[in-house]
Amino acid sequence: MQRKERRMACKRKIIALLLIVPLLTSLCGCWNYRLLEDMGIVAGIAIDKGTDDTFELTMEIAEAKSGKERMVDSHIIHSFGNTIFDAVRDGISIIGKKLYFSHTQVVIVSEEIARNEMIDVMDWMNRDSETRTDIELFVAKGMPAKDILMVENPSDNILSFTLESMIENETNLSKSRKTQTWRFANDLVSPGISPQIPAVMLWDDSEGQTPMTEGTALFHNSAFVGFLDGADTKNLLFVQDNIDGGLLTFPLNYQGEKISVSLEIFENQTKLETVWADSVPEINITIKTVVALDELQGTPGEIDGKLIAALEQAAEVYLKQQIEATIRLVQNRYACDTFGFGNHIYRTEPRKWKKIEADWDTIFPKLKVTVSPKVALKNSATHEGTISGGGS
Repeated sequence: MQRKERRMACKRKIIALLLIVPLLTSLCGCWNYRLLEDMGIVAGIAIDKGTDDTFELTMEIAEAKSGKERMVDSHIIHSFGNTIFDAVRDGISIIGKKLYFSHTQVVIVSEEIARNEMIDVMDWMNRDSETRTDIELFVAKGMPAKDILMVENPSDNILSFTLESMIENETNLSKSRKTQTWRFANDLVSPGISPQIPAVMLWDDSEGQTPMTEGTALFHNSAFVGFLDGADTKNLLFVQDNIDGGLLTFPLNYQGEKISVSLEIFENQTKLETVWADSVPEINITIKTVVALDELQGTPGEIDGKLIAALEQAAEVYLKQQIEATIRLVQNRYACDTFGFGNHIYRTEPRKWKKIEADWDTIFPKLKVTVSPKVALKNSATHEGTISGGGS
């Protein structure tokens, strides 16, 4: 909550800067009059590969609009260069102002950049004295990164700010995990864990196209290797103990009736344990989840202890099957330890980790992982029966 409050405070500062500086200059004569005029505040950046092995930068520039009421708006500029810094300098010549990155909220990279040039992106961001370490990173799924920034924003706000708010709210759905630059850089150099970045795409609604953040881009070392969808991302977050909300939806056969169940996740605690068999590690995952009953589609009758026990058992079976399936998917298709199993061994048993570190890329795809969920159903309903069941 404190981090979210700090981000909201940062946004307010940007808006205040854009709105107050022109007023101050009008009150103080010519002192510092050219401060805002000489500054292009970069709210967000999209990085694509251009022609002839160049970089193409698409930047959203925040600006104050004049009129009876001062408003904050943005416009897009495109620049090119042989390096990212070269493209930034090209942007300065296009806009005729110094580009200011201290309030940049998001950086979006294309799949091509993520696959081959992510080190260049991180090198520029780490070396630039103005860029912050809490910029939100995204990988554009199935389209150029610039398409995300250039879409018409349905909220009439600066699109980069909208994307930052979307990934903040996405944590309540557990279909995407926010990754700031510091986290990606930290995972990149930490033993036994592969970095990940949330995916962003466009989806069509009745009013046009809208950005959507769902799923995860996986990296092996510094190279993008593929995506997980929203459901697999939720299972990944369970393993990493990063679940902050969301739903468990599954079918249940109860007393001859087929019921569709939706449970809301209230709390979750995940613990990893390493066991060794002839110097070969195995991982046991214990998950304790507290849920509430949100919906029963069917006619199960009275919601009694027997039904609650059946719901808890079905949820445990569902979680075990889903999480183990996601682990096998990552092991077999991507062979990158995005879960951080190796990092767990490194932190808890560093001497044993040193003996297997060099072979971890070979060990991980064959690693035996056992998932043991325990689900507790609380606050199941305000009535003892369903509406159709006629309970009181």
